[in-house]
Amino acid sequence: MLRKASVKDLNSINRVIELCLSNRPVSDRIKKITLSSLLFDLTDLNYMAVWVVGEPVTGVLGLQKIDEGMLLHSIYVDPSKSNQGIGSELFRHARQLTSTNNQDRLIVKAFSESIGFFKKIGFTPSYILDYPHTLEMAV
Repeated sequence: MLRKASVKDLNSINRVIELCLSNRPVSDRIKKITLSSLLFDLTDLNYMAVWVVGEPVTGVLGLQKIDEGMLLHSIYVDPSKSNQGIGSELFRHARQLTSTNNQDRLIVKAFSESIGFFKKIGFTPSYILDYPHTLEMAV
């Protein structure tokens, strides 16, 4: 069941993020450096819309409305729950929220190893943001 995240979800959200990052095909040093910047805290819940799936949390979606469209800040699924439709549910919700907020594009600043995934689901390269791996999708 998809629901808006609350403060009580932060530990579970961060557990999912840690599990996902532990599977990144990068060095342990890069994992260590990036992890702290990607974990959520109260500021993130106030800064963007955060949605979760599961009890305990198995999927996380973070969206931020920006001038250029809706920024897909975060989408994580517990690796042990992959291929069960959780990511698809989160992605459908991201598209729906983009439309509901009168935005015409969903934008992602992707890790280099995630570019193939985002292209596979319909994103195309974009230069709308000053970030090397920016992709967007018309909604």
